[in-house]
Amino acid sequence: MNREPATIKAAAAQLRAAKLENPAEALAYIHGAIEQAAEQGVELLVLPECAYPAYALGSAAAYRAARVMDNAALVADLSSRAKRHAMHLVCGFVEEQGAALANAAMVIDHRGKVLGIYRKTFLWGDGNDVFTPGDEVVPIKTRWGKIGIVICADARAPETIAALAAQGARLICVPTCWVNLAKTPGEFYNPQPDFLIEARAREFALPFVCANKVGEETPALNYCGFSLIVDHTGRKLAEAPPDETMILCAEVVTNKPATSRLSAEVRERLETEDPPVLPDPGRLNKITVAAVPTGALLPLAEDAEGHDLLEMLASDGASVVATTVPDKETSERLGMYARAIGLRLVGYALRERVVFDTFGSYACVSGAQMMSYATARVRALDGAAILFVTDMPTDLALLRTRAAENRVYVVGTAESAAVIIGPDGAVLAACSSNDPQPVTAALDLRQAADKLVFPRTDIWTQRRVHACRAAFGRRHGAAGQPVSR
Repeated sequence: MNREPATIKAAAAQLRAAKLENPAEALAYIHGAIEQAAEQGVELLVLPECAYPAYALGSAAAYRAARVMDNAALVADLSSRAKRHAMHLVCGFVEEQGAALANAAMVIDHRGKVLGIYRKTFLWGDGNDVFTPGDEVVPIKTRWGKIGIVICADARAPETIAALAAQGARLICVPTCWVNLAKTPGEFYNPQPDFLIEARAREFALPFVCANKVGEETPALNYCGFSLIVDHTGRKLAEAPPDETMILCAEVVTNKPATSRLSAEVRERLETEDPPVLPDPGRLNKITVAAVPTGALLPLAEDAEGHDLLEMLASDGASVVATTVPDKETSERLGMYARAIGLRLVGYALRERVVFDTFGSYACVSGAQMMSYATARVRALDGAAILFVTDMPTDLALLRTRAAENRVYVVGTAESAAVIIGPDGAVLAACSSNDPQPVTAALDLRQAADKLVFPRTDIWTQRRVHACRAAFGRRHGAAGQPVSR
């Protein structure tokens, strides 16, 4: 296979959602997208998750009762069209596996040959009732090199992308049904197109082509559009609006993936199925945290003004102050004064482990460690409700992703910046480098004990360690149940 960078005219087909009872409509949407893409000279077309016949099946029985084209006929249909237009297709579909169903995507090359099928591993909401999760995370070989397929919520698990990168994937295709999670009628939002895909692309140095739907399949299930193509730096090459069908095109250059060197301890924690430590809600409190840029505190630390700043934060209701302290001596001196006025100062990574304090559980993570998913993931698995990030990176999308993928708070500080991020990735407070001032936010740490990212979608339950472990050549470990701490 060609391992040099390849330039591909790629497209994401943003289709209107079709209902299960109308599979002919879904097929017509697919056919129309292929024809439009062919007219634009597209070489690789990515279609949405369950583009045929629908995502919202209700039940396996409802699917089998519908007048749906069987898998063999669907493959034959799409293969003939791929061959006719000399186009590669990545199409999400419902795969029939005897009595079971899988949420799958097929890759068909320009000759009409099926190169491979990927099955979704991270199931979402009611999809747990209908689909059997996949048990392999393996890229598919094409004439451009290996292509990784992730389906919708799969992208929320960093191990999935890491496994594909470790096996040499040079491009990630994402058939998706990004649900509209906006709380205000008429608005559209989902964290994946907002910040997560950008961060994934940058961390693993891989371009992404993401195809979503618009409209609704049921009154409770509507989609946000925002189909997206980004390069290996996370730069947006093209983005669709939230409510229009379209063929989104861009010239995509494949890239050699970036992989992280992990310590034996971190690797072992990530690749075994030792149970996660779930923060005990009864030991987590509502607290107010202040994040202080280093430049706003340390120049004052040698005189009374530094004490005045801490006293001001205490009087404003803060119980924990986060900053970046460069050495242990300064940390201890400021920490002693902070304790004298009822504050807990966190800003120097004294221990490489989770600390269970009176206000809750936390871990200190350096900015360099946050550039990879691994350390933050391990600290969250070990029970941290907050990650205090010293010398935080300037990559806000990445920091938001670390919070969202682990359902933890992230409190970051640097010389002239500070940010506080919630478990859903929302920025609760931040200051810019132009005005480096302390920022505060009220945190309910019990939210970090709730690992449900969506009803019936627990991030740890959906973490298919065995599917990713094979990519790193590891044997299966013993499964375990979560424990409280």
